Amino acid sequence: MAKVTIADYMEGEHPNPMRWVDNEQQERYQRSGGLAPYKVCTVEVCGFEFIFHSVMQAELCLDYYSRRIHPTSRLPVHTENLGGDHWETQRWFEKLPMYLLENSKRPKVIAALTRAIAEYRAYPGATTHKAKPAIWGASDA
Repeated sequence: MAKVTIADYMEGEHPNPMRWVDNEQQERYQRSGGLAPYKVCTVEVCGFEFIFHSVMQAELCLDYYSRRIHPTSRLPVHTENLGGDHWETQRWFEKLPMYLLENSKRPKVIAALTRAIAEYRAYPGATTHKAKPAIWGASDA
């Protein structure tokens, strides 16, 4: 059974591995000197703990696990300036454990993320105003 926890943000305890995707809530918290409410959502499922700092981060993760077959994750480094060769750069979803994509675990992850999104939406500030980016290119989506 998955465990969904929504707790107050603590700097050393809740890293933001998807900060390049959405960091709006943490920026608001820092601007207010710690006075703005800041909740993070942790989801423990199949021996792995996800940490989300916004609903959009959780939705992106759900989009990733909802897709059974993924296109190539190789970056087009020869046509775009991405800061190195394809093996030198990793996106957030390439750092997730591959065992969660197994047929026996993926439905559990999807169910846990769906429940977490529903619970996390109830908290003010959890839904940010950033546009949700595409995980893959438009031709692969």
